[in-house]
Amino acid sequence: MKQLIRNIRQHLEAGEDLVIATIIDNSGSTPRTSGSKMLVFRDGCIDGSVGGGIVEAMVQRAAAELFTQGDCAAAFREFDLSNELAARSDMICGGRISVLLEHLPSSSWASAAYTALDDRLRHGQRAVLFTRIDKGDTSRISGRTVLSDSQPVPDWPELPADEATTLRNASLTAGKPVLSMRNGQCYMAESFLPLPSLYIFGAGHVSRPTASLAASVGFRTIVLDDRAEFACDERFPNADEIRVLPDFHDQFKQLGLGEDSFIVIVTRGHMHDKTVLAQALRTPARYVGMIGSIRKRDAIYDALRAEGFTQADIDRCHCPIGLSIGAQTPEEIAVSIISELIMKRAEARK
Repeated sequence: MKQLIRNIRQHLEAGEDLVIATIIDNSGSTPRTSGSKMLVFRDGCIDGSVGGGIVEAMVQRAAAELFTQGDCAAAFREFDLSNELAARSDMICGGRISVLLEHLPSSSWASAAYTALDDRLRHGQRAVLFTRIDKGDTSRISGRTVLSDSQPVPDWPELPADEATTLRNASLTAGKPVLSMRNGQCYMAESFLPLPSLYIFGAGHVSRPTASLAASVGFRTIVLDDRAEFACDERFPNADEIRVLPDFHDQFKQLGLGEDSFIVIVTRGHMHDKTVLAQALRTPARYVGMIGSIRKRDAIYDALRAEGFTQADIDRCHCPIGLSIGAQTPEEIAVSIISELIMKRAEARK
């Protein structure tokens, strides 16, 4: 979702209008659930998914109508995947889904909301997107704003502040869109929760594909190195944040790592690796991994024990890093590392 929000921002800033399709409710065995989104472009191309197959084809046709209506037009569509339609299309899943389609013009008003949403997600902050829909023969979006979970709700006359607050809290609790109808207006609150943060120390040849792959599978990615010519946007275009450090000492206090943080240590030398690992083991991070040979690893572990680290501390470090898949190239090593991160993330969700 993070990447899809960024894509929306980039297309709007490039002057391209879009239609966004969002599943607002689902029941039964549907392929995608509430909150799933798909972008439809003027040429019919798509980004994201609301379930594939016949559903997406019908959403594309509905999106073409909204492009014709323009000017923030909106439409609600229901799809029954448990009837003859699904049978004819050879779909394996069943159930019903409700989809909201919104025409999003490349105006500063529309761009501002998604710029604010993207910025919050890039900084690891929770956010709620409020959308107001004027229902009628042709429904239209008449308001859109992004709030943190502590900001006052918008001052919309049709929706008292206490009800808006309830709507926001309900979305944060449910983790999906929540709608409320009042005086011909439809209000929707969508919560967006921060992704697990991956801190990659070192911006060398393994770091590049690791950062790119991590961003594509839903990690908030932060790259840190003391070399500005390596830690730069040109090498890490998909990173959420890049930090050029004066050195690797005393760098963790300002990062605010929590139990949902992941640390990968791939600096250019074992002394830097040791410096970073010693700090990483003092954090509550869910995962700490360090690249390196067994000889290097053992030397670093011995040095850390001499500094007072316990075996329990040492055992938190994954070295060799990544799953054992016979990786050789930087890209293959990145796949190995990210596979292990995905596994650890999935274990935490159980």
